[in-house]
Amino acid sequence: MCGFAGILNNSFSIYPKQLAEISSKVSFRGPDSCGIRIYDHTLQPASEGNNAIFFNRLAIIDLDARSDQPFEDERYSILFNGEIYNYLELKKSLEKEGCFFHTTSDTEVLFYALKQWGINGISKLNGMFAFCWIDRKNKNFLLARDRMGIKPLYYRQSGKSFIFSSELDSVLRLSDTLPSIQPKSVHAFLWTQFIPAPNTILQDVFKLPPGHYIEGTWDMLEGQQLLSTKSYWDAYQQISLNNSNSDPVNLENVLVDSLSRQLIADVPLGLFLSSGVDSSLLAALVNKHFAGGQQFNFFTVAFDEATSSDESKDALEFIRGFNNPALLSHTLTVDASGIGERLDNLYDYFDEPFGDQTSLLNWAISSKAKELVTVVLSGDGADELFWGYNRYDQWKDPSFNLFNRINIPGNIANLLKPFLPDTYWRTKLALELEPNPIHRHFTLFLHPALGHLLNEPIWDEDIWALQYAALIRDRNDLAAVLDIKTYLADAMLHKVDRASMAASLEVRVPYLDNVVIDYAFKLPFQYKSNEDFKHKAILKQLLQRLAPHYEINRPKKGFTFPLDKWLRSAWRDRALSLINKDSLIRLGLDYKIYLPIIDKYYKGDKQLTIVVWYLLNLVLWEKKFKNISLLQPI
Repeated sequence: MCGFAGILNNSFSIYPKQLAEISSKVSFRGPDSCGIRIYDHTLQPASEGNNAIFFNRLAIIDLDARSDQPFEDERYSILFNGEIYNYLELKKSLEKEGCFFHTTSDTEVLFYALKQWGINGISKLNGMFAFCWIDRKNKNFLLARDRMGIKPLYYRQSGKSFIFSSELDSVLRLSDTLPSIQPKSVHAFLWTQFIPAPNTILQDVFKLPPGHYIEGTWDMLEGQQLLSTKSYWDAYQQISLNNSNSDPVNLENVLVDSLSRQLIADVPLGLFLSSGVDSSLLAALVNKHFAGGQQFNFFTVAFDEATSSDESKDALEFIRGFNNPALLSHTLTVDASGIGERLDNLYDYFDEPFGDQTSLLNWAISSKAKELVTVVLSGDGADELFWGYNRYDQWKDPSFNLFNRINIPGNIANLLKPFLPDTYWRTKLALELEPNPIHRHFTLFLHPALGHLLNEPIWDEDIWALQYAALIRDRNDLAAVLDIKTYLADAMLHKVDRASMAASLEVRVPYLDNVVIDYAFKLPFQYKSNEDFKHKAILKQLLQRLAPHYEINRPKKGFTFPLDKWLRSAWRDRALSLINKDSLIRLGLDYKIYLPIIDKYYKGDKQLTIVVWYLLNLVLWEKKFKNISLLQPI
């Protein structure tokens, strides 16, 4: 994993010193080397010019400097963040077509795949990636992002220039004007805790949607022709085209196939292990298929104070149950006060407002793991592919959740509406009983105290996830498939990338291997949810066979910290000083609505905890945003 950025066809010359300063701001994404290139208007290397790119490398495969980036020859240049897991297979095919390789890296394989096959090469890739490919002779370029959006890619077309980067902040630092905050994105964040693609928090700055690419030429930039994104793979269309079912017996082989590719690295590698099904199943597969001749490190989180989120004891007993000395268990003890101290620096690494408080935990854990390894495997993605979240039940059978303890069926709950005490509860009922199944996916995210946002519903916005949604409207697992294009891509994977990269750690996600995704899409719903197991049925059945000592009915633990406690104590003064009339106005929010929410919360209304947290994150991000330095002529 790495980070890159570039600006093409800028209106004034850029110098190496400027580019080096910008790249140093994101060196955490790749501390092993930094490559800078500047090209003149003919795209020839120069000491100054209006085309500039940089690459910060975290070396994983082929640690030699020969695989540093930008990787280029006399005509082509590539910037590539991620891993191509099937690079050895592609390399054999390319060698048969006459390509000769000088490195053992997947970067060079991607380079020749694009050189040999062009755009058609993208669909052959199995991996997590974002890249920019430049043909300096024909003066054209190509940017692409992996199927699921594991790796980030932002871009901005400003005047005659085109800016792109792994980090939104780098896009801004390569701009000569600061874009405005996008009000509809602020509202989207308050709806869902993240900002759905292709939008960002800023006007005219975009995320390239997963499974998409952009082609452009310098002539198009000169003519200020708006570049469009194109899809090379789409989850909805892929699902609708499937006319055959996966064989449930093959799940073990499919997951082993994924692990065999994702365990390749030239640096120390480990696995994150919780007490949950997803990571435990990966551990069981490693024990059976890979731990015969080599050792594997498993990392589990423990807290220095008593909490129900501590899974270290359960995870340690699980690993010991295999009685395999090749499985090494490590406990990463997280200091609660240390997590709190990270809040001030969170937006040095998270480049958009983000409302999932576990981002702080993920960052702390990644920092601990980095002390021992450079790559870890994670169980992310299994919930979305195999129907894992409890909220899916509420989506499938709408009910009114009372006091987080009692679920009242929808037909009965509607009768209660006239007797509900205040607007909060009536709004909550309306959100949870929304009749439109696509809309209900979003209303289950919205906090009842923010019910006024229903006046501008998120489904009226230009959200990539809603394109072609009609293709899956009648599916039993519609909510999970919508999650793949929203919550998974723009929240979970966003969090994993930013938190791990803050510690210069690569995280791989075996459940999001192409082969596993295709398998899960074809799997009949009864293998995901049935009478035996409401969630992830097929994963639990396989885990029972591989690890009979695993307590399959153990309740799922939340991975969190006492947010309400910290907002009322250690973070109280910070929240009250930062969330004020002026900061809310700068974010385009009506302070007459939001300041009373803050006041009500600090008078004791715990139901508003997450809303206060959202607002605090907005103002923390805005505080950093307004101080970003822009690119100026020398």
